[in-house]
Amino acid sequence: MEKCTACNARKGKRKCKATETFICSLCCGQSRSKDKCDGCSFYKDPEHTRNYRKVPFYETQEMSNSMVLPGISNVIESAIVQFYYDNDELVTDSDAARIVELLMDQYHFNDEEPRASDPLHTAGFDFLSLVIKGDLDDISEKELVKVLAAIYRSIQRRTDGRIEYINFVRNHVI
Repeated sequence: MEKCTACNARKGKRKCKATETFICSLCCGQSRSKDKCDGCSFYKDPEHTRNYRKVPFYETQEMSNSMVLPGISNVIESAIVQFYYDNDELVTDSDAARIVELLMDQYHFNDEEPRASDPLHTAGFDFLSLVIKGDLDDISEKELVKVLAAIYRSIQRRTDGRIEYINFVRNHVI
């Protein structure tokens, strides 16, 4: 096997689409860009691989110790449950998580339009956006993002893939 044509230090195990030579995985990872690597099996568009677990969030203790944060969370979680009822109880926890991801895309990652392929997710995003604009207009975006991320983590913690989180909210928040 030949040496990496980029660093000349390690074995070049990957055929680079851009240079048509063999490069090592480290150089491949460090030099990737959409322009030259689009279509390569090793390239993943960063916009489609967002790590929502790394979005800043309020810890559970911070949420419970605050006089304001639970109210913000209750507005959003009540809206999720309302959306569940408005859609004939067909919304699952994964749908709720995706809707919260779309909201984080807008408020944290600054997307102008939601990138949802499922009409249910688009409708949920639109519904929750209206609730946020109507009921939480005085909340800073930073605070809103941290509450959304805390809700997202709560969904991940409480779900087994069905509606466990939604049931929890229905029983304990509303």
